Amino acid sequence: MSDNLSGVIAFVKTAEALSFTGAARAMGISASAVGKNVVKLEASLNVRLLHRSTRKVSLTAEGQLFYERCRKILDDLQDARAMLSHAMQAPRGKLRVSLPTIGYRFLFAHMVAFRRAYPEIELELDFNDHLVDVIEEGFDVVIRSGGLADSTLMARRLGPFRFVLCASPDYLRANGRPVTLSDLERHQCLRYRFATTGKIMEWTLSSNRRLPSYGCPRH
Repeated sequence: MSDNLSGVIAFVKTAEALSFTGAARAMGISASAVGKNVVKLEASLNVRLLHRSTRKVSLTAEGQLFYERCRKILDDLQDARAMLSHAMQAPRGKLRVSLPTIGYRFLFAHMVAFRRAYPEIELELDFNDHLVDVIEEGFDVVIRSGGLADSTLMARRLGPFRFVLCASPDYLRANGRPVTLSDLERHQCLRYRFATTGKIMEWTLSSNRRLPSYGCPRH
């Protein structure tokens, strides 16, 4: 295949320069090498492509037809190379991202800057708290908290996060402010249930450098 391509290029350059010397100059090789490549191409096609004389080279009727097609093929090949080069320099295409439902609070503030930096990226966002199958569901990027279950995936730590125990001022005025862990037993707590396992997430509260695991009251 590489020999045929070399022959095609040598033939096209010769047809355009109307001489082996001119083709050799354009290709940066010797005139004899150009001639040998063209001869090999003619032999593989079993067709004479060029009329040769001591003064000039000209195309045969078959050579003219072959040149027109080969010129288009080489132009298309050059366009394909340029397209790939451009694609490698500037990211483009669809990018599917899955984030937790709370992710919109952090992501949208950066959307304008992202669109300005990557105008050719078509961003598709999926907000849910389920553990998704990255390959099966066709996601390019998934943002989740916790450890990575599938070790075949590439992961990067974005940063730490922490949960904060809080209540609205109206609730505290109506129900009082808890002071100890045991005080939470009489309060109405919002509990988070993991979508995939159905388990209730336990609270881990910091107290005097101790991190006791505290089962959230059943309210």
